[in-house]
Amino acid sequence: MENHLGKTGKIDLHTHTAYSDGALKTPALLEKALQAGISTISITDHDCVSALEEGTELSKTSGLEFVPGIEVTSRQKRFQLHFLGYFIDYSDRSFLSTLENLREARVRRAGRIVAKLNRLKIPLKLESVLDRAGVWNSVGRPHIANTMVQEGFAQTYDEVFHKYIGIGRPAYEANHPFPADQAIAMIKNAGGLAILAHPSHYVTEDLLHFLLENGLDGVEVIHPSHSQEEVEYFRTFADSNSILKTGGSDFHGGLKNDDSNLGTHFIEEEWFDQMKSAIMKKSKSKGELIGNL
Repeated sequence: MENHLGKTGKIDLHTHTAYSDGALKTPALLEKALQAGISTISITDHDCVSALEEGTELSKTSGLEFVPGIEVTSRQKRFQLHFLGYFIDYSDRSFLSTLENLREARVRRAGRIVAKLNRLKIPLKLESVLDRAGVWNSVGRPHIANTMVQEGFAQTYDEVFHKYIGIGRPAYEANHPFPADQAIAMIKNAGGLAILAHPSHYVTEDLLHFLLENGLDGVEVIHPSHSQEEVEYFRTFADSNSILKTGGSDFHGGLKNDDSNLGTHFIEEEWFDQMKSAIMKKSKSKGELIGNL
């Protein structure tokens, strides 16, 4: 694929900024992406669209093609699910109202995690987590891990997850129970494509087919956590069910130490073209419907 600078580029549709749990602000992320040979990028912050207007504007002069995105947190029974939304209308009022509720739930969850850590004799303060996160309403477990390392309560980011706040650990707290069908619907109602993120984290055939029945548009095939066997499995699953294939680096930066993922996990141009065709059909269908009202 040729970017605006005339160089062969890569398509990375899963990155995060400091507006959620990434380490970099939007301009720094886009610059780092260019240096990694990326020509098309999506910022997919958790339950947050604060970076998207800035990303859209910066892309006009940066040489990057920019896809407005988001990663929506959901829970379906015992499964914690994340849905990537692409080409969303991030000014949609109903969409923004739901995101506000999800971000408030994130703060409450962080408070419960901190309370559990305190009972484990770790004197972490919620205010410290929120202050260091820099964004009051999009706090997550990575912010807690970063704060614990920075304040000397743990040696490494991974140690915090493995010992304290990972799933099944003593200070873990589940996400707010936002049903999967509602998460898919909110993305699609905002004009976007709803994609299941890193499905190897929670894949079962029954769950995948349940999501398909509720309007899922595609699955993330390329992800740093996916083995080659899993990549092939989800590629085949998507093709067999005539849904979209996406992927990216899930880049965060900072103490997560995932810099090597940027520029090494990207999707084929054909996959991205199929996504653009799908969103054009969706927009055309919506326009025809409005025109007939």
